[in-house]
Amino acid sequence: MTDNENQIVRQVETKIKDYNRNRVGSAISITVFIGILVFVPTPGLESLPVQLSVFSSAVFLLCSAVFLLPFQKLLVVFFITTSVTALLFFLTQIRIDLFSILFFINIGVLFRANANTKIIVHSFMTEMEEINHLKIQATVDSLTQLLNRNGLEQSIKLVWNGCKRDKKHVGIILVDIDYFKNYNDTLGHPEGDNILRQVADSIRNCFKRKTDIVSRIGGDEFLIFLPDIKDDYVLKMSQKLSADIIRLNTKINLENIPCNFLSVSIGIVTRIPQVDDTLTAFYKKVDEALYDAKKLGRNCISFNGHIIQSKSSVYEIASVNPLSAKIVYQNEEN
Repeated sequence: MTDNENQIVRQVETKIKDYNRNRVGSAISITVFIGILVFVPTPGLESLPVQLSVFSSAVFLLCSAVFLLPFQKLLVVFFITTSVTALLFFLTQIRIDLFSILFFINIGVLFRANANTKIIVHSFMTEMEEINHLKIQATVDSLTQLLNRNGLEQSIKLVWNGCKRDKKHVGIILVDIDYFKNYNDTLGHPEGDNILRQVADSIRNCFKRKTDIVSRIGGDEFLIFLPDIKDDYVLKMSQKLSADIIRLNTKINLENIPCNFLSVSIGIVTRIPQVDDTLTAFYKKVDEALYDAKKLGRNCISFNGHIIQSKSSVYEIASVNPLSAKIVYQNEEN
C-alpha cells in the first residue's frame, strides 16, 4: 500500500470515529426512550423476559442503524444479543416462536447493517481520494510531478522555522535551463516539456533525502531547499546535477543557441538563518546568484559569490573549493 493510500485509510478511520462519536449522545437518548417504552408498562413479572428479549434486539437494531461498525464488531453485538434471547429460551422464559422471530430479525439486521457500512465507508474513501487529489493538484506541478510554488511554500514553512530555531545550516539552490526559451520557440512546446521532465528527473535523482524540498517554481526554474546541510555537500550535489543533465546527451544543434548540448545555470546560497532572516530575502539572494551564473556565460554554478564553470561538453565531478578562486574551470574531457 502506498503512502497516499495509507494516508487515505487513516483519514477514513478518523472520519468514522468522528461519525460514531457524534452519534453517541443520540444513541443513549434513544436507548433510554426504548427502555421506557418496553419496560414501564409492565403488567407482571412474567412479561419481563419477553421485554428483555425485545429490548436487546431493539438495542442491536439501534446500534446497527446509528453507528458505522466493522463486520467483526457487528458479530460481537449480534452474539451478545442472541445469547440473551437464547438463554431466556433455554430457561423456558420465552417461547420458541418469539426466539425465532427475534433471531431472524437480528440476522437480517446484521447483514443489512454490514452492507450499509460498506456503502458509507466507500463514499468516505471516494471523498477522501477526491480531497487528496485536489490537494495534490494544488501543490504539485502536473508536468514534472515536483512541488509547485504553492507546494513549496507549504512544505518549507515549518522546516525553515525549525532551522532558524535550532540554528541549522541551510542551502537554497536555484536551477535555470540555459536558453530554454529558444528551445521552446524552435523545437516546439512538446519537446520543451520533454526537456523539463528530463531536468526534473535529474533533480529528483540527485536530491533524495527525505528532508530535501524540490520544486518547479516557474517555466524553466527549479528551486531546491536543503535543511541541515554543509556547504561542500551542496556544491558537490550541484556539480553532480549539472553533470547529469549534460550526460543526458540531449544534443541541440540550433543556430540561435551557442552550445550544442543541454545545460543549466545554478545559483546557490547557504548560511545559518538568523532570527530576522526571511525566506523572501533568501530567495532574492539566490536569484542574484543565478543571475551572476547566467551573466558569466551560463553552464556554471554561482556559489556564495564565486563561479565554478565548465568549459567542456561533459562536466567532470571534482572536489572544488569555491573560495579558492573567483573563477574555477574544470578539466576538459579527453
